[in-house]
Amino acid sequence: MPGFSRPNGPGSPALSRRSVLQLGSGVALLLATGCAAGTTGGDGSTAPAASTAPGGAPAASKLRIAVSSYLSSWDQDFVGFDLTALMLYKNVFPYMIDYGVASVGDGQILDTEAIAPTFAESFEPDADNKVWTLKLRKGVKFASGNEMTAKDVKWSKDRAFAAKANVAGVYRLIGLTKADQIEVVDDYTVTFTQAFPSALTRQIQAISLYVFDSEEAKKHATDADPWAKEWFAKNPPTGGYFNVEKAVQGQEIVLTANAGYPGTDGAKSSEIRLSVVPAASNQRLQLQNGDIDVAFGIGQRDIKDLKSTKGVKVISAPSNNQLAIQMSVTTAPFDDPAVRRALAQAVPYEQIIANVYGGDARAAKSVVPLDMPGYSETGYPYAYDVAKAKETLAAAGKTSITSELVFQTDSEEQQQIAVLVQSEARKAGIELKLTPLDPATLGERRAKKNIPLQITLGQLWVNDVEYMLGTSFTKGASLNYSNYVNPEIEKIFEESHTVVDPAERAKLWLRVQEILAEDVPWVVICQPNFNLPVREEVAGWVQPMDGLARLRYLSSSS
Repeated sequence: MPGFSRPNGPGSPALSRRSVLQLGSGVALLLATGCAAGTTGGDGSTAPAASTAPGGAPAASKLRIAVSSYLSSWDQDFVGFDLTALMLYKNVFPYMIDYGVASVGDGQILDTEAIAPTFAESFEPDADNKVWTLKLRKGVKFASGNEMTAKDVKWSKDRAFAAKANVAGVYRLIGLTKADQIEVVDDYTVTFTQAFPSALTRQIQAISLYVFDSEEAKKHATDADPWAKEWFAKNPPTGGYFNVEKAVQGQEIVLTANAGYPGTDGAKSSEIRLSVVPAASNQRLQLQNGDIDVAFGIGQRDIKDLKSTKGVKVISAPSNNQLAIQMSVTTAPFDDPAVRRALAQAVPYEQIIANVYGGDARAAKSVVPLDMPGYSETGYPYAYDVAKAKETLAAAGKTSITSELVFQTDSEEQQQIAVLVQSEARKAGIELKLTPLDPATLGERRAKKNIPLQITLGQLWVNDVEYMLGTSFTKGASLNYSNYVNPEIEKIFEESHTVVDPAERAKLWLRVQEILAEDVPWVVICQPNFNLPVREEVAGWVQPMDGLARLRYLSSSS
């Protein structure tokens, strides 16, 4: 889901540079070109390997990574809340532009202020910053052998608008609402004509300008499925920093470096094997034994112990990952703001920070994330107070309510949070039925927007309140699972498109937070710090602002 990732599970504000200074001293950026790889599709067919880049030497390193679940679909246009999938997309889809890397202290971060061409040759605006021209490199090929051209870009974005989902949702933030605003000039040139200039264009396109192999797609399209949605869901894309060599449903995914990548900063590891290990305890044991190099599914309690484990190190930094309970404001009883406030007063914030995260999280006082320009503690004036929650509920004419609380089945933290919230909310007369859901089922229910309460954990990919509103708090926003609409916020959002003065924008964002504090569509709990346990031999970690690892920088000396 371009732009935000909830839960952590389309997105997260960038880490502040102040925060990243606390990264461990062993984090270093390592770059290399990769080796050729074939691709095995979901139907068992094998595509030919991408051609070797001129002068590109195969990378020697191999990595073993554990993830908690298999991805729900290979089709990026339709996946919203699946961290395994979203992380893989960043590595196996060809993106025309991408974030650069900045050195901060002893660490490396993805730099949202340094967006540069990768598979493209250039992406630049006209004098009015409304018409942006994308020029492709010649000779870049998908694993099928098809050359990547302007027609692939056009077909991919036509498909995105037809999907009316991820990319279409964020494109409207920069004045792109119709497919005919994207035009092919020649085989290697495409123009994007925006309705208005926007300071967000480069960041929005950095998360949206991924490309499908349209020639291959058309072979699998039908009258009933003109965009080959069914085929793409089951078959891995090709032509990114990595190709998918092998994909076994529910078990493992093997990536091999794409030597056809035209840049100089290709994958450091020639092969990355991702194993599905649902149990955190098994991931921990495998990491301790050296059977895996990186564990993406280990909970906070185990991470605390691993910090003193021989052969293991924990990469750690404060993050803007937001933990929240999103409430559907159109679903009874949460269609009543007083009921939403009562729940906000019944959540044990400090208990969650202490018991679930061992204190390794920052308390949040606004829906606007910490470290985002415009953040104000007036944005969330709620604290744990069962007596007050009872009073608020009674004032709404209710002595008790019942509801479903949904969380991710493969998340130990979310299960702990759900149990704590259930226990404390019950004291206030709020009875919650806990419903764990796997990523695929969770995605289906979110698409239907029929979840009354859900625990979410995720990050915005653009560090700006305008972007936050456009993805999560305005009518038609792709990630507005609260079904929240406020007329004044709609006006502020529209006004913000053309406001560039920081002081004026700050005034708008303050009013936004005042409104959200009153309407309380989300229970805002905290922002857990980022922690990743790895073997000591692992190097090259680059801290992502969106929680989605760029695997091309990773290597292992073992």
